[in-house]
Amino acid sequence: MGNTLKLGNGKWATGKDTVLAFNDLNNNFKPLPFSFSRASSATVVNQQGLIETVASGVPRIDFTDANGALLLESQRTNTITYSNDFSNGWAYFDSSTVANELISPSGALDASKFIEGSGSSIKRIINLSQSIVSGNNYTFSIFAKKGERDFITLTNSTGAIDVTTTFDLTNGTVTSGSGSIESLTNGWFRCSRSFTAAATVTSNYIAQAFINNGSGISYTGDGTSGIYIYGAQIEQGSYATSYIPTQGSAVTVVKDACNNAGNDQVFNSAEGVLYAEIKGFISQDTTDPNRYITITNGTSNERVALLLGGNTNQLRAIIYSSTQSINLSFTTSLTDVKQYNKLAVKYKSGDYAFFLNGVKIGGSIITNAFPANTLTKLSFDIGDGTQQFRGYAKGVIVYNTALTDAELATLTTI
Repeated sequence: MGNTLKLGNGKWATGKDTVLAFNDLNNNFKPLPFSFSRASSATVVNQQGLIETVASGVPRIDFTDANGALLLESQRTNTITYSNDFSNGWAYFDSSTVANELISPSGALDASKFIEGSGSSIKRIINLSQSIVSGNNYTFSIFAKKGERDFITLTNSTGAIDVTTTFDLTNGTVTSGSGSIESLTNGWFRCSRSFTAAATVTSNYIAQAFINNGSGISYTGDGTSGIYIYGAQIEQGSYATSYIPTQGSAVTVVKDACNNAGNDQVFNSAEGVLYAEIKGFISQDTTDPNRYITITNGTSNERVALLLGGNTNQLRAIIYSSTQSINLSFTTSLTDVKQYNKLAVKYKSGDYAFFLNGVKIGGSIITNAFPANTLTKLSFDIGDGTQQFRGYAKGVIVYNTALTDAELATLTTI
């Protein structure tokens, strides 16, 4: 199974505006770079498991998983103006915070202790004067670590009702409500919950965090117990993206784009395989639902593609040629695309197939094929720069021969 272009699988080389592919034959990186762009700095989890900031134009290899994965995200804005300064832009109820009490997920001494008061009412902080627009999706997230208390509760006003989620900071689970919890280093978790605005409002109650003693958020406190918090974020979208630090104003991280690796000498237009190990987010944006990885001619008219999208949690393979009347689509759905999946699509006259996690999803024996030198680029988009992939790509490989079904089953087995 000789590959002609390989990205990732534990081997990464990045630089300003580029990501390099790898050559297994000589065990070295190939001079076939992807063009990469992002017109802002952004954060990522590094090999030490810590959050770090990378400069504008530098690709992000996220090491939440040990092998690393190329992280590509949509443009997002953190509208909390003091994301890690809880003395500015926050209001307190029977609670307080003390800054710089613990090493945060960034590795610095800049996490705050969120301390319960000694009263009998709820112990909460609220972010002041957030605005939401009716019908839009929003996500509130914060990093938290247990102290004397083991639970944090997040609440959002939708403009009509309050919606609430409670997180267990010992076991890393959601104990009530709808939300997501992600484990980081040294006992930290990122807790997030999403909601849809029921009205257009500016309110002090859109983002609230509560100390929870395990039996609820309203209890008589001891004035010293609490939990640790770091890095609050509110963004428009149905899932949390990587942390966006702010200090005095909202901050926007521009989208990532990665494309145009290879040339017509790299790809075999007559036959081959496109393989990827990828995971997406909690759901896809409804305004741009399709997320492609594609061998293409620089347009969407000639392409071999793997994608997340069409509908939530849908995985697809598409082989399309406007000149050769090829229009094949194989589709399946999973319960959760947040987990890594291995996909492969094979193209060859009389032998087309799509495999997912060791199982053949579909195939075709049509005899139409791409003409020579048609497929010239590998891109994380549909081929023309639109419908860009959003998620984590642990590995992408192109083979210039059509593998057997047995080989594809082995290649894609989790």
